[in-house]
Amino acid sequence: LSATLSIFALTVICLSLAPFFPGRALAAEPPTPAESGFKKFVIGAISVTALLDRPGGMDVSLFKGPGSQEEREKYMPDGKAPSSISAFLVQANGKNILVDSGFGTLAPGTSQLPEHLGEAGLSPDDIDIVLLTHMHTDHIGGLLTHKKRAFSKARILVSKPEFDYWTELGKKEPSNTNAALVKAVALEYGKDLMPPFEYGATVFPGITAIDASGHTPGHTAFLIESDDKKLMIIGDLIHAAALQFPMPDECASYDIDPTQAVKTRKRILTQAAAENIPVAGMHIPFPGAGAVAALGFSFKPLP
Repeated sequence: LSATLSIFALTVICLSLAPFFPGRALAAEPPTPAESGFKKFVIGAISVTALLDRPGGMDVSLFKGPGSQEEREKYMPDGKAPSSISAFLVQANGKNILVDSGFGTLAPGTSQLPEHLGEAGLSPDDIDIVLLTHMHTDHIGGLLTHKKRAFSKARILVSKPEFDYWTELGKKEPSNTNAALVKAVALEYGKDLMPPFEYGATVFPGITAIDASGHTPGHTAFLIESDDKKLMIIGDLIHAAALQFPMPDECASYDIDPTQAVKTRKRILTQAAAENIPVAGMHIPFPGAGAVAALGFSFKPLP
């Protein structure tokens, strides 16, 4: 296991690090450190706080679809789009629920997540539940610190198709670094890795698991509802907001099933626009939450 963990840093090259250039936001004013990593939203009686793991950008070369290179560059004129890696803290019914955990220490550079969690008055030991949109390294890397569980009291919840996919892949391809990380997380958290949930399940009062498959086989969005207010955390439905809102047929190379990813993106964004549900994404430029206008989609950050 230690040998496997020792190569986890290479995962970031294969999976999610390549497009990220910490500290750069090429199509927008770069946020200042004082306001860049902690932003709270209120959804009825539920508090949702965006927490920055690290800033970055997405390169135009990562995307393909029916659009031409010239069309892509219209929305990514510098060849890149602003992005970030974020997590969201949901506080409801006296519980602290973290949605995804960022890269943690598995990527070069410094994770800012613990610092920004501290701005919320919490430490990793205060997290009760970690909900996972999916199990790519930049979403589960923060679950481990120095090969040990980073959240001492947390239960981990993930969808059944997601957990099954990575578990089976690990059996078929033991050298797959992402599958090895999933296995390491499962071993370290033990019984606190809860039985996987199905789509449509209420994973916590006020939080429903929504089928967002395509990016990965078990990719999940979480619909948060309280007092007739809603917010949908959409995980990696969007990688480059500047490009994929106006051109939703474009897919990042990280999408395992691009055809399904496009269908899912259009379905969820159409619902969000029609029902006036704000969305929050892990790679939408921080703080990553905003309103969606109908086809061809546009995005307006929440105040």
